[in-house]
Amino acid sequence: MPIHFRAARLLDADVDLRWADGVVAVGPAGTIPPAPGDERVEGGLLTPPFAEPHVHLDAALLGARAPNRSGTLREGIANWARLRGDLTAEDVTARATETLAMYRSWGVLRVRTHVDTGSAVAVEALLALRDRTPGMQVVAFPQEGILRAPGRREAWESAVRAGCDAVGAIPHFERTTEEGWASVRLAFALARELGLRVDLHCDETDDPGSRNLEVVCAETAAGGVPHVLAGHCTAMHSYPDPYAAKVCELVASSGVQVVANPLDNVVLQGRYDGYPKRRGITRVDQLWAAGAIVGVGHDSVMDPWYRLGTANLLDAAYMLVHVGHLTGEAEMKRVVRTLHTENHRPWGDVPEVAVGARALLHWPAADEVELLRVRPRPRVLEAGQA
Repeated sequence: MPIHFRAARLLDADVDLRWADGVVAVGPAGTIPPAPGDERVEGGLLTPPFAEPHVHLDAALLGARAPNRSGTLREGIANWARLRGDLTAEDVTARATETLAMYRSWGVLRVRTHVDTGSAVAVEALLALRDRTPGMQVVAFPQEGILRAPGRREAWESAVRAGCDAVGAIPHFERTTEEGWASVRLAFALARELGLRVDLHCDETDDPGSRNLEVVCAETAAGGVPHVLAGHCTAMHSYPDPYAAKVCELVASSGVQVVANPLDNVVLQGRYDGYPKRRGITRVDQLWAAGAIVGVGHDSVMDPWYRLGTANLLDAAYMLVHVGHLTGEAEMKRVVRTLHTENHRPWGDVPEVAVGARALLHWPAADEVELLRVRPRPRVLEAGQA
């Protein structure tokens, strides 16, 4: 049934919008009349659909099978390594499908997942699921490094060549600083060869000496890769201010997109500190000030690292505005808008609410600040969907 939205909030204006298997009309409030038979909806907030730039569907919903007793990053990795050997394609597909449905119910219609290249079963299952799931991308992610042990580089490269959308790495987890930098360069070389994107877990540590991000920026500036994403970058929280300022400028000038994952990192980072404890979130405010592209990821949905995930990106945004001291009016709006703007950058386009749009979210909230406060489910409209 066609729908007429009257006086709904869209960005900073009130609009009327008519939906009939896609957006067919949009204009200032009071300018678009309903047609006979339209469902009529008053007020609320309209946005494009959200995108998830960083999650691990191969591990989603597994947290209860191997509870993380210490709550630490290292135990999460160890628990996952034990679970990984028993994965079946049916189990990976079922859990990933359930998690994607959770995302969709929260208005997330694009999802980029990492897949651990240590499991050929998971790689094959998620690539097959991607091929029948619009908006899904898969990153070849070597959870335990590329150069750290024999066979890992071969498994990683095999996964990339099997058809992944982006090449991953985890340079801070390699044995030495030099091997970390070498893993970054290997990822870029393979991406250039195959015409793929790059998406790295980068400096997810409290160590101020973990400085892989500047190498990522240098490789990006050299060209040949369509999009580069650096996830986490939590060491930046601990960098000396002069060095952090340099890296923020490098990120902005190179075009690297940084994705913060506040739900995981606020509990995984600072874990070994006495008081005061570091929050361990990358410097979103300073990256913004430098002109960098920043996204917000959920990262974990009830997996061995974080049992509390909901697949609601507004939860991640809500956490970020708190731990990042981003509770100014304009900052809160910007964080929400990131979910439907910068978060789409890995797909190459950013959707808008305009005539011809094929998807739309309607939220029971007056504005973006209220949306953050209550974090409700949206009404999800997609052309071609009943």
